[in-house]
Amino acid sequence: EVFIKVAEASDEDNQHTLAKHARSGTPASSPSNSAANSNDGADRIRTESLFMAHLGALLLKRFRVAKRDKKMLFYSMFLPVFLIYLGLDLQNSSSTTDNDAKLSLNTDAFDATDASPTPFYCQVDSGTKWYSSVMRPAFFSGALPQQIPESAIPQPAFNSGSPTMFGVTYTNPAINASDATGYGLRLGEEAYKRGYGVDQAAVVSQYGAYLVHGESDKNLFGYNMMVNTTAVHGAAIFKALMDQAIYRFFASNTSDESSVAVTLKVNNHPLPLSASSKALFGSFLAFSSCTLIVIAFTYFPASVVVFLVKERQSDSNAKHQQLVSGVSLSAFWLSNYIWDMMIYTVPFAAAAILIKVYDISSMTGSSDCVSCTSQTFPAVIALFFLFGLAICPFTYCLSYLFKDAASSQTYTIMINFVIGVVLMITSFIMGVVESTESANDVLVFVWRLSPLFNLGNGLLSLVMAEAKAILGSTGEKKSPFSTDVMGWELIYLAVSVVVFGSLAVGIDYALTFPKIKTMTAGDHSVDDENHEDDIDVVKEAQRVASGAADSDAIKLHNIRKVYKGGKVAVRNLTFGLKRGECFGFLGINGAGKTTTMKMLTGDVVPSSGTATLSSFDILTQQIEVRRQIGYCPQFDALYDLLTVREHLELFARIKGVPSFELENVVAGLVEQLNLSAVQHLKSRFGDGLVFDVKLAAPSPEELHDLVLQHFGYENEFRDGLVRAEAFLSWCVEETRFDALCNYLKRAFGVDGVVVMERQNDFCRFKLRGSSDQLKLSKVFALVESVKEQMSIREYSVSQTTLEQIFNQFASQQAEEQGVARGVFKAD
Repeated sequence: EVFIKVAEASDEDNQHTLAKHARSGTPASSPSNSAANSNDGADRIRTESLFMAHLGALLLKRFRVAKRDKKMLFYSMFLPVFLIYLGLDLQNSSSTTDNDAKLSLNTDAFDATDASPTPFYCQVDSGTKWYSSVMRPAFFSGALPQQIPESAIPQPAFNSGSPTMFGVTYTNPAINASDATGYGLRLGEEAYKRGYGVDQAAVVSQYGAYLVHGESDKNLFGYNMMVNTTAVHGAAIFKALMDQAIYRFFASNTSDESSVAVTLKVNNHPLPLSASSKALFGSFLAFSSCTLIVIAFTYFPASVVVFLVKERQSDSNAKHQQLVSGVSLSAFWLSNYIWDMMIYTVPFAAAAILIKVYDISSMTGSSDCVSCTSQTFPAVIALFFLFGLAICPFTYCLSYLFKDAASSQTYTIMINFVIGVVLMITSFIMGVVESTESANDVLVFVWRLSPLFNLGNGLLSLVMAEAKAILGSTGEKKSPFSTDVMGWELIYLAVSVVVFGSLAVGIDYALTFPKIKTMTAGDHSVDDENHEDDIDVVKEAQRVASGAADSDAIKLHNIRKVYKGGKVAVRNLTFGLKRGECFGFLGINGAGKTTTMKMLTGDVVPSSGTATLSSFDILTQQIEVRRQIGYCPQFDALYDLLTVREHLELFARIKGVPSFELENVVAGLVEQLNLSAVQHLKSRFGDGLVFDVKLAAPSPEELHDLVLQHFGYENEFRDGLVRAEAFLSWCVEETRFDALCNYLKRAFGVDGVVVMERQNDFCRFKLRGSSDQLKLSKVFALVESVKEQMSIREYSVSQTTLEQIFNQFASQQAEEQGVARGVFKAD
């Protein structure tokens, strides 16, 4: 059901659809009192700025919807904060800037399953075999000493000082074959033969060897060590093994090997990272921080765009309902902007706090930062703040690309990821590669049109400035507000606030003009089939064409709508409605009732023709037209997450009801419409439009009359509710339109007698004839006169119903006469 009410043409303020607010409870039949009270009410409404009232109502609407919209809260606040925390925490736990841990040196690093076999040979001995006391297996942990037989190495080791070993002849300088040099070469040869199985079975896992020198009478013990260089840290490990054996030998007071408890542990401590190395690695890690922060903020616009698209979806169109009800575009967009910025403060504050807590030095300006100044962290705060100011209007512009709320969220995330994260990384790579650096210097001014790119590139500029300072490629410190650092990003963001904000509102304002909509929608011209116009339709069209309808409250002249695909929804509709006239705009489904109403309110652009409401043209004066009407669409323009009472409060504020009377007005409507039991339920129920219809149709005076009647002051409120200039319905009780029904029956009835149905002794006939012939009195008299003769036991007589007339109309539709889809019509 659709109701439309055109306000009085004498409305001086032209502010909204409602007339001036009456104050007194005196009867409306007194013209002087009514005028005085109306002026008093108007003064009281003016005490509260209508703009501020709308702004407050829309902000309250956003708050009430948001507190129940868990998905919006997740995308706008929780998810960005969580991603920032997760990214910075993972970076903080990175070991890149930590010193390497100490490495314990022992034979566990070798691939030996048992103790590593370690050959040794004693070069000098006093004959007491003292060296054998030191080289006991019990004194070695992880190694098994194995003595080379004396027969394997002659005395002296070589016959000359220029031996040839491993293909090398030692001539210059010559060696001493009887000292450690000669015996060392011999031991190396024996170890090689053991390890590679030359003339014997190969010894597995042999990584070291010792040449021992022991003289007990001189208290002298020495050794030379040989190491297989494939063993990492082998030199340190085998030296530690021998030193541990010597310590154990001197610490042992008995020959009991199990009593040895001395252990020598050797660790390799890498050199710690220098301060400059740590700073350089930290700046490289900060690059990942920039990326993660930008990724986190790609989800915030997704929460913004969904609500906007959902408000203007064709199956809801709540935005259009609010604008038609009197909300200005400036109030609508400003309320959204304020609310979105309030939500943005949560991830904004969280990002700033987390950056400070995790001490990203290139962003906080801590003492570890080489290139930072005292302005570094304030510049980061300014960057985040300007980003919030810019991303909201940017998203508003983006919302015009979508028609479905669900898909808009996904596409918004994808688009922002590309123009944010991908562009930032691409620009960084192009700036590093010498061949593309000059191209990037130009393209970056285009990339900066994206607020997300500005956020990421601004943070990245701080990181790169720090890296360059550490590497010594830059000289003095530069202010982060400089255009050499992140100045351009700040400038672009500040300009974007104005540009994108103006563009978002400008597009919406331009679309309020049907002529501009027509340019974007295109022309779908379809030739009409031959048809015969009803005589009443022709007379009304002639009246409108002659100018006799120029003073009518509503006038339609050849208004026409053709949808894509050639569907003609409205065909050259022409009629006028005088002020105070009640007009029944009836028709079957698809007749064009809803489309006509959408064209009158600016929701749909007519393909041709025009109309006026209170002398305002719908094509050129749409804003003035909206101020004249209160409109409740056929489809449910309600919010799923608002209760019945909250809807009443919302539209009462929009209609200009003063705050001090809001409670009484809403309470009266709740009581009058029997909504007390459901007023705190969400509005997704069967008759959810009832209260909205009652609120949208009346003017403030009628609203006030409604409340006064509830409290017993006045009883004429029902008359006020039916003062609408046009009333549309596809479900009408005939008893309310007797005159209309009788006229339609006379105009579209058929003459004659037709047998409609016959079952055994039951028959149903349709009588056709003139109105005089088919008077009910004559029909009853005729049937009674032949009742006995025709053996009629019982009978009933009824006139043609309005439903039958409508069914006749429906059968003449193209859809009813055509061929159903999937069915082929034979020639």
